[in-house]
Amino acid sequence: MSFLLDPPALFITGIAFYYVGNKWGLVKLVRIAISLFIVLSFVFFSLLLYYDALPCFLPVICNNLSGSEFMFHSNITGIYKKDVPLVAVILLFSLYPLWYYLGYASARKFSKRGSK
Repeated sequence: MSFLLDPPALFITGIAFYYVGNKWGLVKLVRIAISLFIVLSFVFFSLLLYYDALPCFLPVICNNLSGSEFMFHSNITGIYKKDVPLVAVILLFSLYPLWYYLGYASARKFSKRGSK
């Protein structure tokens, strides 16, 4: 989980869940509950990484980065936790549901357009 990888991952997850939900015939309330669980899981693990409560555990990707360094890809961007105001971090986290919804809505729109 990171601020660079999470948005596309949430978008793709939203697309995938739309099709999985249709295939399994999930009712609206179940879709909402599962979607909420997915987004909150992303936020929860990302927060743990951001606060360095969880070490970056992906051996090939992490290269001895702390959780917060991984969240900002400090080795690539040169941006560290101390460089980013908390308000900006809150904004980034608050966009997580939007990324997921945009993927889900895109799949729904594409699916309905293809069936006409």
